[in-house]
Amino acid sequence: MLCVMSDEVTPWEEIIKALGGTGAAAAALSQSESTVSGWRTRGIPAHHWAAIVAVAASLGKSEITLEVLAELAARRRAGALDEARA
Repeated sequence: MLCVMSDEVTPWEEIIKALGGTGAAAAALSQSESTVSGWRTRGIPAHHWAAIVAVAASLGKSEITLEVLAELAARRRAGALDEARA
């Protein structure tokens, strides 16, 4: 299961690390390293989730699922709404 051990590491960053890091994830997803690096803080766009899950499965990372990605996105949106209300 993915878990965040520090405020400095985002769940998105943990997913990218699980895929082998920025360079490996970028190559596997046919994206630039700068694009994937930006996902560490902005989140992974939903239209890439199926590919992320496929790459993760090929690496034996069955804990990375569409459901997990959707939950992370929902938490991120909820946090953004909470910050906007503050």
